[in-house]
Amino acid sequence: MKIFKEVSLADSLTVLNALFGFSSITYLLLYGLRIEAFILFYLSVFADGIDGFIASKTEKSPFGKELDSLADSVSFGLFPAASIVVFDPNLFPAAALCVAFSILRLARFNTLQHEDFLGVPTVVSALLITSLIRIEAGSGVIAILVIASSVLMISDLPYPRIRDAVALIVVALLILASVILNELSYLILLIALIYMISPIPGEVLRWLERRRIEKQLLKRE
Repeated sequence: MKIFKEVSLADSLTVLNALFGFSSITYLLLYGLRIEAFILFYLSVFADGIDGFIASKTEKSPFGKELDSLADSVSFGLFPAASIVVFDPNLFPAAALCVAFSILRLARFNTLQHEDFLGVPTVVSALLITSLIRIEAGSGVIAILVIASSVLMISDLPYPRIRDAVALIVVALLILASVILNELSYLILLIALIYMISPIPGEVLRWLERRRIEKQLLKRE
């Protein structure tokens, strides 16, 4: 089996990401919305972050990008959607939208050559959704924010790739601490929301500037 000769360390962590994601879904279906399911999900987040770091420092795998998207679809697409349905079966349409748009976003990502992200990363959407469920937000609030995050995942809005090691470590520690203090889920939710809306003001200002220039050109004509 030659494939094992082509698997890099980063690829191994990507597979681990998928296995943690699958384990979190399995635990969720067997035992419901218990903290253990979210811990397994957070482990998939860490595996995804570490494999991205290692991939940036080592030789690229021939199929690493595709493998990463497949793993993310399990951990950051299926698990959040499944947790939505377990929380409230009436939210199935929003959960289905989350899965569909996560897959579309990941498929498009593999075709792009961008330094940053186009559309909200699936991991940010997943952290948003799981935080909403952990704080037991109302079904209406969850539905609105799930739909919004799903649309933003396939949007053309540019999102920065966080490369600052200190910022990433702080977020990782916050996620770890939230396992003990559920109230910290509010802070994770806030960070995810700020990141999600961060490019919108700039895009609105650029649109207004384009409109102003267009009006000036029309007046000259």
